[in-house]
Amino acid sequence: MINKIRKNTFFRYCFLGGIAALVELGTFYLMINYLGLNYILVAPISFVFGAITNYFLQSKVNFKSTYKNKHKQFTIFFVIALGGMIVNWIATVAYAEFLFLAPTIAKLGAILTALIYNYTLNKKITFGRLEKNKIKE
Repeated sequence: MINKIRKNTFFRYCFLGGIAALVELGTFYLMINYLGLNYILVAPISFVFGAITNYFLQSKVNFKSTYKNKHKQFTIFFVIALGGMIVNWIATVAYAEFLFLAPTIAKLGAILTALIYNYTLNKKITFGRLEKNKIKE
């Protein structure tokens, strides 16, 4: 059972994404509390740190990417991550305003929605078609 879970790319995606989220949160915390920077400035910077960490972990550990053009692959991964951030924001508002969920519950649902969006697109495009050279260099 445990071995089956370890081989499942979705569970690995969640676990490794959790590590990347900790890097993002840690960067956010350190830049605010030790560098004295404003959280509005720090939020996108910490997002980039988290996205870079997540790409590295997903490409090396989860999907074991052999694609040669890492710059192109990272660009696609990052664009999907930006889309996931937008999906997360829209879903948070929609769940809170239209489903009348408490904001924290709405945010939790939005995180799960964005997770499914990110995983599906990265598996199919970043580490799927791109990896199989169906998208030309």
